[in-house]
Amino acid sequence: MSHNITIALLASLSLLGACSKKDGGSASGKSAEGAKVATKLPKLGLQLDIPGEALLADGIGGDKATMLSGPGIGGMQVDIPKAPQTVEEAKSDASMYNPKNLKTETLPDGYVITFENTGSMGTNYWVQVRRDIGGKTYECSTTGSEAAQAKAVVEACKSLRP
Repeated sequence: MSHNITIALLASLSLLGACSKKDGGSASGKSAEGAKVATKLPKLGLQLDIPGEALLADGIGGDKATMLSGPGIGGMQVDIPKAPQTVEEAKSDASMYNPKNLKTETLPDGYVITFENTGSMGTNYWVQVRRDIGGKTYECSTTGSEAAQAKAVVEACKSLRP
């Protein structure tokens, strides 16, 4: 499935703002509003830290794709891309959205790309993070309507670990 369809679904999920967890997914225990919760992604064998709890669901594109949605992160997806992009390829793809404030950050095991664009519903905040962990490449992404959620997604993606 194309990256554009994934982004469209992520945008839709971010509007839902789900705040409960699905059986077998999400973090264990309760958290204070805004507190980071270690959340397991069983299909990927990873975990990450997110503000509050999130609903976990099957993602789009791959059999291990995982969607997370919650008030602190909006909607985001973590997946193993079929064809991992370089930072230059990801920036080139972003150009079709007329990005504003495009920023890149180099990580020891990947990169972060963030930018904004204006659509029919206002400002959109885009995040794409690539991480290489344990010999596999992972992509973490979102498109949402809140800058704070985009920032939380970047931090969550940076916290990905086995």
